[in-house]
Amino acid sequence: MRNFKRTVAVGLFCTSLLAAAGAGLARAGDPQPSALSPPAAGQAGRAAPAEPEKPASSEPLIQVTGRVVHTWEDKPGLRIILVIDGFTVLTRDEQLTARDGVIWFDEDAARRTGKAALGVYAETGVEYRRADGKVEKYDSVFAEMATAGEISLHSDEPLRGRADGTEMFLRARKLRQEYLTRGVRETPTAVTPAPVPGPKVQPPGVREAGVPQEITIVAQDDVRQVNFTSFVEQGTRISAWSGGVYITRGDLEMAADNLIIWTPEDALRRAAAGAAAQEPGGAAAEAKAGTRLAAEAYLEGHVRAIQGRRVLQCSQLYYDFQQEKALAINTKIRSFALGRNVPVYYYAKEVRQLARGVFVGTDSWMSTCEFAEPHYDVAAKEMRLEDLTPEVGETGEKPQHRRVRFVGTDVEAEIRGMPLTHWPRLAGDVSEEATALRTIRLEHRRNRGAGVATQWHLLKLLGIEQEPPGFDFYLDLDAWSKAGPAFGVQSEYKRPDYYGEFLSYYLPNDGGEDTVNGESIDPPQRGRGRATWRHRHYLPKNWELTIEGSYISDANFLNEYFEEENEAGKQQETLVYLKKQEREQALTLLASARVEDFYTRTEYYPQVGYNVIGHSFWKDRLTYFQDSELAVARFRPAEAMRTARQSPPTLVADTVHEVDLPLKLGPVNVIPFLEGRLSYFGDSIRGGAEGRFAAREGARAATQLWRVFDGVESEFWDVHRLRHVNIFDASASAAQVSTPSRDLWPFDPTEAGTHEVIGVDDTGIVELGWRQRFQTYRGPPDRRELVDWIKADLEAFFYSNRQVPGIAPDNRPVFNRLEFRTDWRTTDVVTTWTNTTYNMDGGTLERVAVGANFVHTPRLSYIVGHRYIPDGESAQMLLGFDYRFNDKWRLTVMEQYDWDQRENAQSDVVLTRRMHRWLMRIRFQHESYKEGLFAGVEFQPVGVKEMRLSW
Repeated sequence: MRNFKRTVAVGLFCTSLLAAAGAGLARAGDPQPSALSPPAAGQAGRAAPAEPEKPASSEPLIQVTGRVVHTWEDKPGLRIILVIDGFTVLTRDEQLTARDGVIWFDEDAARRTGKAALGVYAETGVEYRRADGKVEKYDSVFAEMATAGEISLHSDEPLRGRADGTEMFLRARKLRQEYLTRGVRETPTAVTPAPVPGPKVQPPGVREAGVPQEITIVAQDDVRQVNFTSFVEQGTRISAWSGGVYITRGDLEMAADNLIIWTPEDALRRAAAGAAAQEPGGAAAEAKAGTRLAAEAYLEGHVRAIQGRRVLQCSQLYYDFQQEKALAINTKIRSFALGRNVPVYYYAKEVRQLARGVFVGTDSWMSTCEFAEPHYDVAAKEMRLEDLTPEVGETGEKPQHRRVRFVGTDVEAEIRGMPLTHWPRLAGDVSEEATALRTIRLEHRRNRGAGVATQWHLLKLLGIEQEPPGFDFYLDLDAWSKAGPAFGVQSEYKRPDYYGEFLSYYLPNDGGEDTVNGESIDPPQRGRGRATWRHRHYLPKNWELTIEGSYISDANFLNEYFEEENEAGKQQETLVYLKKQEREQALTLLASARVEDFYTRTEYYPQVGYNVIGHSFWKDRLTYFQDSELAVARFRPAEAMRTARQSPPTLVADTVHEVDLPLKLGPVNVIPFLEGRLSYFGDSIRGGAEGRFAAREGARAATQLWRVFDGVESEFWDVHRLRHVNIFDASASAAQVSTPSRDLWPFDPTEAGTHEVIGVDDTGIVELGWRQRFQTYRGPPDRRELVDWIKADLEAFFYSNRQVPGIAPDNRPVFNRLEFRTDWRTTDVVTTWTNTTYNMDGGTLERVAVGANFVHTPRLSYIVGHRYIPDGESAQMLLGFDYRFNDKWRLTVMEQYDWDQRENAQSDVVLTRRMHRWLMRIRFQHESYKEGLFAGVEFQPVGVKEMRLSW
């Protein structure tokens, strides 16, 4: 079915009522002089020039949207718009949302005055956001809105004719009359009249016992001739229409070429008697009452049934109004996935509605592709769907996602009719934004070969309808031409008292290759895999338990199959950690073991710790820190470190105490500190026990200076007022130690005296920092925001008594150096940046990086940069851009070229083509360190992020 979108625009040309109402009032987001500090002594004290008044906008000031829209002329010059489902009225300052609504628009008055006043009725889940930001909620409401711009009307379906016989319109008309009779129709232009709340509206499709819900039948259009006949047979009145009619009943709306309804004669007589009393007319009144109280209906020819966001199309439909049951032949149901912003289509040879929101279909399939033969789908021999989404009236809030329980038999995922997977039974209780298939990828990789990788919601595949709250279980099923089959289970869980994750993956017979240092090698073993469990539990009395267990089959496995986790994920450990924390004090217990011999780890059997973080004493003049431990530790280096020795189980006692003295010396905050450390090791690298005493003393200081320049104005640089902020910080410390770290086992990596790290040794460190921020206002005159125009950071680092230069535990270099970084928002389009490191020991530049980011237009953005590392003999040029040719084509390129090595470091080219319901990506990738070229084509259905087909 084509997705129609019609727009009705009424052009009006004069000053907006809403703009007039808001004249002279400050709007949220306007820059305030107080946002910058007041002028300091000696500065220009004049106020910033007044901002010019914003001209009235020529863009549409009222937008009306809805899925199904009826519009007709009630009388000459008065247009009525009735909206079913998704009713929204949006102005520049106000917003009204509801499920359904009605609008009265006086076109004649708009033409005469150039001002349009809309009478707006809304019901079911109404939210009215006023110009001041206040949100009011109603069951039903009538309000007036005004505009001098355009009124735009958007509908997902073709605009339809009269619907003045529906129950909603009658309720709307009644509340409008009450509103007008109060004498508030004419209001001052500078005052927005308050909305008039209406009575509580019964949720659509729900009615009180004994109260029949009327059925309204109207012609579809004025072109075709509608024929009507009615007769009585065996106590039942049978009425027939042909020529195209609409049938409405609450929130259910149907249309067909031909219609037959059956009404019990006794109900007809009771209804006719009541109708005749109010509307004399004999047989006519009887027939009218009969159609309103129909019990059953048969529809044929271009049948459509609309209820909420569901649209059903079929060739034949039987509907039982009393039991809300139906039978449809050759059915197509159209719904809408809010979480994906795409339509969802459900096809079936036969569909039975067993109750409201409960459907059973045979020979059915589901897809986001609307073609009769969909490009991709999930098919089932029989599928039962039960809509569990609460009505707005049940919870008082509009549901964010539709919740559906489904059960399918003989379920297959298909592409172009070719089945990819098969499950005898598939069931679940999910929201509309979730599917059993989480991801699917068809890929070709040099080391693994061609293959398919899928991930599924495990409990849905097992037919478990009620998933445990807070738990997600996933099943990985992969197959590769070289690496062979692979499978794994993943789980993520989060409950009020605990949370955690479980990861597993296994290849029984890996026949692929691994890439190590740019070379391809055979896997160290055929059966490969991993299993990792991390769990944290909050126990009573402020106790906290952490458990981690990890098994990796070989050193190359994570890098080959979980590269991102291997480079940036948490360290693989096996441990039990227990902690009790009371305010600033904590007691800890740690036991750990190394499982994989290719990792360097310290095992504890166990470690007991006590920590104090920031305890104030002496009337808050001093702050105390402590870190103490008593442990039996064992250092175990990786097997690849052939020169490193393994320690025996060693008794370690270590306690560190620090006292800070926070001071304020005028505008400067100064914190002198003194640290003492006492340690005992039962064994050492030199052999025998060792004791160690260490001391560290120093100070940290920081201050800020700023000044505001009110007179700075530049249209060229887009600078409007300027604030210059200077932040100065400094720290200096000196350490003395009785035993150098190179004589001790490196149980703690931060103490290892190797060429990689610098430990606790006689070292002096001085760090100086100067950070500048130039801030200004940017943006439209009425919505300017404070931004950092220029950032400039300068830092200096000085070290003394260094035994072995290298890298500190936090990965900082430990040579004397200067670091300078800038970030300049030249315009709203261009941002330039630099990053420079100068080695004062060698008098050389250690690293230089410069570049710029450009957001030229919404269609074009690009980045250029250059990074130079003399010691690494690397000078890389970076160039990347993203360009949208049109709505269908998009090109993304990223290129890194090393001028020193005279080779291409990395190239990425992605060409994206948006097709009807697919995204096609053609991808080329080259990385020099992997010595490989990847070229592939990827397909992804629009809105179905779980499915990606790549080669």
